[in-house]
Amino acid sequence: MDKTLRLAKRSRTVWAIHAACTLVAVLIIASLIFVLDRSVDEADRFGLSAERRLVANELRHQMDAVVQFQAQLSFWDKTYDELAKGHVSDAFVADELSGWLWEDYGFSWLIMTDVDHNTSTVLKGGVAVPSETARVPLEEVDDLLDEAKRRYDNVLRNSRGSYALDVVTPDPQSLMPSVPGIHAVDLREIDGRMSVAVVQAVIPETLVVPAERRAPVLMVSVRPVTAKMTREIAARLGVRGLAFVPLTERPKGSVYTSVGRCSDASCLVAAWMPQSPGGFVRAELLPSVIVMAIVAALLMAFVAFRFSTLFAALQQSEALNRHLAKHDRLTGLLNRSGFDDMLAAALLRAKTHPFTLVYADLDAFKAVNDRYGHAAGDAVLVAMAERFRNRAGPKGTVARLGGDEFAIILGDCSETDARSLATGLVADAQTPVAFNGQLLVVGGSAGIAFAPRHGLTARALLLAADEALYLAKRRGRNRVETADDTVLPDDTSGEQPTAGPSGPGDFSTPVRYRA
Repeated sequence: MDKTLRLAKRSRTVWAIHAACTLVAVLIIASLIFVLDRSVDEADRFGLSAERRLVANELRHQMDAVVQFQAQLSFWDKTYDELAKGHVSDAFVADELSGWLWEDYGFSWLIMTDVDHNTSTVLKGGVAVPSETARVPLEEVDDLLDEAKRRYDNVLRNSRGSYALDVVTPDPQSLMPSVPGIHAVDLREIDGRMSVAVVQAVIPETLVVPAERRAPVLMVSVRPVTAKMTREIAARLGVRGLAFVPLTERPKGSVYTSVGRCSDASCLVAAWMPQSPGGFVRAELLPSVIVMAIVAALLMAFVAFRFSTLFAALQQSEALNRHLAKHDRLTGLLNRSGFDDMLAAALLRAKTHPFTLVYADLDAFKAVNDRYGHAAGDAVLVAMAERFRNRAGPKGTVARLGGDEFAIILGDCSETDARSLATGLVADAQTPVAFNGQLLVVGGSAGIAFAPRHGLTARALLLAADEALYLAKRRGRNRVETADDTVLPDDTSGEQPTAGPSGPGDFSTPVRYRA
């Protein structure tokens, strides 16, 4: 009986110890899970908050840039004097606007009007159009017209038969364009695209308005946020899938931030796929949490180690994303964005370090794709990328611009060597590619432009090389032509590579599509 009681007591003690250990283990695991869940939630919340601030600040920066661009016209004596006739002349448009406002800054509309939509000048894409065509964009910015008119009226002060504008006097030493601060600006949908709209009264630099011209002429300028700008913003901020979509149509799982003043559900919002660092945190730390529950003594050291591992993994991920943003996934060559950066850098020193731009694309590539499938087409692209890279060697930078189009920037290379290399590229393109027991045959054509002879801007040089390539196509394909063999627009006289939108990085003109 006593033995039975002792065994029963021992059994109860063992059970109690097991129960206590189990309870402690459960409490430790529960505490760790609670902390882990809170860490995941806080990581997601902080990451999303940071992304929203980044996107909102970038959009505000875009609006401020358009305000400064427009102020160069609306706060200018020459514009004010021009409007004394009631409208701007064709000569003024050609001499003062078309060279930068449309081509470099990408404006779509410039409208001179009053608050009642009585327009005097309407320019769309740098071309004068009838006043009736401005009805839709003016309706889209009607509230901005009222606001700009109200701001203008609020700063007018009667001064001995004329009116003085009570605004901050611009600093002549400032490097930034003068902005009087009487504008109205917003992001909204115009012509079916998200655009920055700015409205401001045209005023003289003297800030003195004659009594007979008290009623303001309001300048309305619209700059679309293009797909390329959106991609550049997304790459710069490190967000994925940034797009402007109606709130009710945003992709599943995306987050958004409102843009502009529109509050209706049908208005466009900036939406993107969040990075969601919390999910990564959970996947990485859950095994560690289990180990930490068993090895409680090493809890803090292990957590510190895992967090350092997590940080390193995030850094590697960011480095990979930066690389992929500038390189083509299929071939490993530079993509369009990376090529644009390299070309802009080369153009900055083109006067002292001339270089050659070779444009090449494959002939009969579509036939290979159609007959053997996209896998065969990919095999051809990969093979050509490797051949072109080997052909260019250390002197050249090879990029795949999209489809079957390639570009090569050659530095420290004579024109004779450049022609020889381009001929080699055509020969490489004509060499069959083995794929699944078959030989895939394509061809290639190339166009050459020399900097600075054929252009000091990206737009001019790309156009020259593209025209040369187009000439090679017309003359039978599988050959090389240079820009010297074509008749190009005079786009190089007097141009200097400068920083900013009108400098070497102006890639606003798309290259001709070639089949």
